Amino acid sequence: MKTYIKNISLLAVMLTFIAGIFTACDNDDDNGATPIIRYVRTTSAAQSDSIITSAYLGNTIALIGDNFSNVREVWFNDQQARVNPVFVTNNAILVTIPNDIPTEVTNKIRLVTRTGIESLFDFAVDVPTPVLNSLKCEYVADGDIAVINGDFFLEPKVFFNGNMAAEIVNFTKTQIQVKVPNGSKAGPITVESIYGSTRSKFSFRDNNVQTPTTVIFVDFEETSWNTWGLSAFASQGGPTGKYMVLEGTTGAWAWPGNPLQFYFNNPIRKPIVSEGDIDNLALRFEANVHEWHDTPLLLWFSKNQDTHDVDGADPQAHWKPYLNSGVKSNFVTDGWITVTIPLTDFKYNKDESDDKRAISSLNELVDLHAMFFGAADGASNVKLWIDNMRIVKYK
Repeated sequence: MKTYIKNISLLAVMLTFIAGIFTACDNDDDNGATPIIRYVRTTSAAQSDSIITSAYLGNTIALIGDNFSNVREVWFNDQQARVNPVFVTNNAILVTIPNDIPTEVTNKIRLVTRTGIESLFDFAVDVPTPVLNSLKCEYVADGDIAVINGDFFLEPKVFFNGNMAAEIVNFTKTQIQVKVPNGSKAGPITVESIYGSTRSKFSFRDNNVQTPTTVIFVDFEETSWNTWGLSAFASQGGPTGKYMVLEGTTGAWAWPGNPLQFYFNNPIRKPIVSEGDIDNLALRFEANVHEWHDTPLLLWFSKNQDTHDVDGADPQAHWKPYLNSGVKSNFVTDGWITVTIPLTDFKYNKDESDDKRAISSLNELVDLHAMFFGAADGASNVKLWIDNMRIVKYK
């Protein structure tokens, strides 16, 4: 991935590459002449003298040659690129290689003019090794289906920790559904494709032992920390045993009942984590949402014992998965998912009139609170299950 040719925005290209090359080019009509590519180079001003013979999908490159002013089509293998006339002169074309993977590989660039004249140039399009972004749910039982999200999954093979091969149930270019092998171990997942292999940065069944930077501080198997008697708990259908149940009716600024609140009153009175960069850490947990129409879930950390104060000065994160582009709809997950909330998202007060708050020290991460509270269009029901609350290094 580090070897990818750096993509340059079209605006940056106009300000740098075009200024340096296009203005020096001859813009005469090609008069029916055959377009000829002399060479290909990157669009980076710092590497403008770098001639290349291949590039990755999605990279923007510069074709240098003659008789380009009437070129209307540029093809890479059997994939047609979008040609913007603004970036075409008689001697240079700026073009972005399509992201679609070719079906027929010719290792050629093909130019076609408005009068149908064609020419070819040797050039290879490189397909990246698999990109592994996330697991839909990091905690999946043996024999159940895990979902891997990413890209460039081409004829993939999946291996769990210890080189344990897994059965692929279904896959697309961006997602793999795989049956978790019996006896599978916690740890990274490796995906192989016809273009190489990639080991995930995330860990399947991530835990304190597997990943030193992960701290599971409440898994709901033991609940002596629940000194205020908030929330409820269940075990049927959970990812790893017992889990928390938040269920009831919410309303606009309506104080939630105990079943819609959570307070981890840390019995050891020490920060949950003592090392790490706040910008790189996140709160992560598994969630199974059966119904959620409105009203945010407010979460905040504190260090003052026996204080559950939504009006306090602690920075809050407001989780609103029911809100999509400003439109509310009932949010329901298809089973358990893994949710990641960066610590930098903890920045609000309860009504979001202040969004400049921040977690300034790990010493603030002693207790964790949550409640459904805030603006809403009216009363609505919510049913949310949560398990395996942890602090992780997510980037």
